[in-house]
Formats: sequence, structure tokens, C-alpha cells
Amino acid sequence: MPKIARERSHTLSMDEAKQKVQKIVEDVKQSYPSLVDSISWNADQTAAKVKGKMFSGDFEVSASKVKIHIDLSFLATPFLGKVESRIDAKIIEYFGG
Repeated sequence: MPKIARERSHTLSMDEAKQKVQKIVEDVKQSYPSLVDSISWNADQTAAKVKGKMFSGDFEVSASKVKIHIDLSFLATPFLGKVESRIDAKIIEYFGG
């Protein structure tokens, strides 16, 4: 199963960083509404599990880092490059490059 793992340091406040990760998760939901089955956040909104057709993802933020891990099913392998590019672009957009 192809895996995508991204980790980026940041200097934002915790509230700002949480908002940025929430925007990335929302972008996934809006860009691929037919593929996203569920999104579940932890109590303090610092981690989300996104599950869908042919993928699952973990989005986490801490006081100094953002981490995104996505597992694609074998059938989604042809889309690996596109998914990586999209995630990289969103990390740069919201957390700088």
C-alpha cells in the first residue's frame, strides 16, 4: 500500500496551526467529496483521522510541527503523484515553504 508521509516544522501559535490543519482537511473534503467517508477529530482538534474510498489519512499538529500521513490502497497507486503534489502544495500554502 503506497504511503505518503509529510512533516513540517512551524512557528505559528497553536491556535493558528490548528486552523491551518483544519483548512487542509476541509480542502481534502471539498476537493474529493465522493471519496471521503468520514472525518473524526480528537477532543482538542489537534488530530484528525480521514477515511475514504481507497485511502486513510492522519493529520496532526503540535506546538512546533504538522504531520500528515496518508495510506493509499493499491487501486489508488496511479494517483500517488497527484496526491503528493496536492498535499505538498497545501502545506506550503498554509505553513510556508
